[in-house]
Amino acid sequence: MPYYPDFSLYDYDYYSPPEGSTIGWLMKGHEYQRGDVEIEDLENLADLGYLLEEQSRGYHYCTFCGKAELQYAWSERFDSKYSLGSAEIRVRSADGTLYIAPNLITHYILDHGYLPPAEFLEAVRADVRRRWPEGPERP
Repeated sequence: MPYYPDFSLYDYDYYSPPEGSTIGWLMKGHEYQRGDVEIEDLENLADLGYLLEEQSRGYHYCTFCGKAELQYAWSERFDSKYSLGSAEIRVRSADGTLYIAPNLITHYILDHGYLPPAEFLEAVRADVRRRWPEGPERP
């Protein structure tokens, strides 16, 4: 998985034009913002990560953990555990900005203290409200 500083232009696919703004493409050896994330934001990210957008054929592992080991997340909304490191989370802000994060972002937050930018977390909340207007009810 490539490293991108937050808010970089997402240019992952050689054959497609760049799109969106990167968030959470972390790699050992690069600094990142640390802090606490609200539980509701973590739950929202876990639900969005379950959608497995732009899934790849293989897995990318966390470079901070130092071993090739799969990480997992749990989505309450979908009542399911799923593996991280092979898909993206794509959300649009209220103003239409596209943010693209690896679904490993939940692991980075929980296990390595990553604090995503406030603009991204607000876009996550806005995207969740659009996708699931019935609210936060989970099984």
